[in-house]
Amino acid sequence: MFPSIVGSTSLYLLPGDPVTNVRLPRMFNAVFERCGIDAVMAPVQVGRRDLAVFVKAAFLARNVRGMVIAPPHKPSLVDLLDGCGLFGRVAGSANVVRRIENGELEGDLFDGEGLIGALDRYNIPFRGKRVLILGAGVSAAAIGVALAEGGTVNGAEHIAFYDVAAGKAAGVAAKLDAFFDATTVAVDSNDPAGYDLVVNATSLGLKPEDPLPVDVARMDSHAALFDILLRGQPTPIVRAARERGLNAQAGFEMLIQQMPHYLDFFGHKDAANAVRHDANFLRELIYPASMADEIHAPLRYHSASVA
Repeated sequence: MFPSIVGSTSLYLLPGDPVTNVRLPRMFNAVFERCGIDAVMAPVQVGRRDLAVFVKAAFLARNVRGMVIAPPHKPSLVDLLDGCGLFGRVAGSANVVRRIENGELEGDLFDGEGLIGALDRYNIPFRGKRVLILGAGVSAAAIGVALAEGGTVNGAEHIAFYDVAAGKAAGVAAKLDAFFDATTVAVDSNDPAGYDLVVNATSLGLKPEDPLPVDVARMDSHAALFDILLRGQPTPIVRAARERGLNAQAGFEMLIQQMPHYLDFFGHKDAANAVRHDANFLRELIYPASMADEIHAPLRYHSASVA
């Protein structure tokens, strides 16, 4: 049941362009209802040129408590903030913003935190490992930051970015390499051989005619694959990797694992802990029917996986 909205209701907004396929409002509203929180989230379609005016004006309303930012606005939000967390500063984008007591706006970026949580849920090794990230956009940069932030023991030891726009990959790699201990490089090939984990952070797979972003046959027998896409899952790359006997995961869990971070950021600590304890009600909202069995029986990584 959709929560009743009264004068005391806290409002959370999700600006994006478009917002027709966003999943987070349903997820937030399910948490609010389940935890008895007088709040509601609504998507709002905001054009790129209107974002600055919209964000500043919306926060003039005292019951607007925060926003989660949808594409394509994550990079633009950083310049509107008075303060930003480390992940957002290094990646150059933010996906969450709140107004603090002095009226200033502060934000952060949780995309990478979501990936780390997903990898841990599936027992996919990445600490001290070699990772290939396909793409060098906003999500790829966030993922790279999260993988590198833990150092070469608690984070990846070697991170390679591949993008068809070579200069784009080089720029992201150089920035991360300057901040963290992990070796971070740009590569001129999407060959997955020699990597322990491959992350698809491109849009390849959204269309049936798309080529595979990587040659699954070239992946090492112990390697795992994570495809951050949400639509059309399991995508051809996920299916191809699984057919080879590799552990391959869709992007839904990356979204699920961000929820406790969002809730903590907005001050809903008890709700955050409740989601950490049991998020299956959220998985039931966003997992497709074809992957419903994986909600209660996730396909976890086993080191004995072979090609």
